[in-house]
Amino acid sequence: MQLDLFAHSRDVSLRNDLATALLTRDAAAGRRGWAALAAEYPDDRLLAPAAVLLEALERPSPRLTDAAAAARAVEDAETRIARAAAGVFDAREAARWLVPVWRSLALAAGELPYDPTLPAAHAATMWLRAGDLAAVEAAVGGIPSWRRIPVPLAWMIEARVAQAGLAAVWPLLAELAWLDPVRFGSLARRLDAPALEQLVHDFDGGFEADGDSDLVWFPAWAAIAEPRLAPALREAQASRSHPPEQAARLVLEMLALERQGRHAELIADRQRLRALHAGLFERYMRTR
Repeated sequence: MQLDLFAHSRDVSLRNDLATALLTRDAAAGRRGWAALAAEYPDDRLLAPAAVLLEALERPSPRLTDAAAAARAVEDAETRIARAAAGVFDAREAARWLVPVWRSLALAAGELPYDPTLPAAHAATMWLRAGDLAAVEAAVGGIPSWRRIPVPLAWMIEARVAQAGLAAVWPLLAELAWLDPVRFGSLARRLDAPALEQLVHDFDGGFEADGDSDLVWFPAWAAIAEPRLAPALREAQASRSHPPEQAARLVLEMLALERQGRHAELIADRQRLRALHAGLFERYMRTR
């Protein structure tokens, strides 16, 4: 919010009073400020978004009894209320103003089970928006078999990267790539993780990938491109046991055989890799 401290016009003064009350979440002062501005300047652009924010401040904490109700509340927060906040504050202040809104929704949705048809209705996604990363981990951890479900798996990755950095999530990243390569690609480009973004960029340019669906082969490619990732990638849990996962585990085995000097066994594994994916085999051989 940019207060014009040097302006003395009546409308600016009233507008600043209203915006300050909203920023401090003082609903009573906000109502008085809104009424004063409306009385003298009924067409002021601040009135409509301010009314939405005042309503959000004054209404009681939501009661979310099912996923459908939670999904409606989330949609309202991320559209109507978020637009109103953007109409009153600058981007940083708007995001900060919305944090208690998301926290309130997360607490209200805390007992709801994960619904795969309405994933946005789960508390974990609301905690993410509120920036409470420990609460995200706790909420995701309460979802049975969360490591086998792409959406909560992505939530956990996002929370852990923000708290502990990229090194902490390589096994989870591999599992997400095998389960849902398109979601993996979207997340990898959104995370604040330059090393991962660079690897994905290099994969896109050097693997002859046909869209994000080919990122299912990324863990195997990454093990070849960055052998230092091998220890972390070995910690990935068994997933779908499809050819992309088989190729990744085969590459990891080959890297171990190389270190041990077991060249006879390497020959057989190289043939297996070629059968799984000729492009990966060629990439591997170029580094040898």
